[in-house]
Amino acid sequence: MPRISTLLLFTIGILFGTLNAQHSQALTGYIVTKNNYHLTGAIGLIEHTKYGSMVEFINDFGTPYFLHPALIKGFVFFEGPAISAYESKYYRNTWMFLRLQYSGDNISLLQTPETLIKYEWFNGNLVAHDKKIVQYWVELPGDRILPLKKLGFRRQMRRLMSDTAPRLSRLIGKKGYRFKDLYTILEAYDKECAKGKRRL
Repeated sequence: MPRISTLLLFTIGILFGTLNAQHSQALTGYIVTKNNYHLTGAIGLIEHTKYGSMVEFINDFGTPYFLHPALIKGFVFFEGPAISAYESKYYRNTWMFLRLQYSGDNISLLQTPETLIKYEWFNGNLVAHDKKIVQYWVELPGDRILPLKKLGFRRQMRRLMSDTAPRLSRLIGKKGYRFKDLYTILEAYDKECAKGKRRL
């Protein structure tokens, strides 16, 4: 493979993705700017690689823009009765769009886009490969996000909750409090934190 910088490869990848974007079905939605304005239009291609994310936004005049997460706070789109919200997040020198799955007062759950795009050279051409992934993140107060992995889940969650919800932390790993019960655990954590605040 010819030598090429990471940034250039990602840029080329996004340009390559724009060629496919015209075939993707854009959904009604809006972006949230850094100063909290909502700009309406449509959300098209959401592209995620190991170098970060980009999103296609088509304004009400039909002009497409490809936006980096550092430029906006996030975006929302509507698919029938369902609403999908993505937020811009920064982790270890990488900007990403993460989908909001659970939003609580003390902890939130986000998810990386389910399709990871990998670009590589093949016979002199840049070829895109899709890979399905499942990667969750938890967000704590102070905009701190941490990757959540199935392997080592019990240890990670116990350490995360031991100070603020010690009773709950001891249940992690037991029946009803495993990785598949993630939403139940987060709801319980929010309730425990709320109790602590009321006692204060």
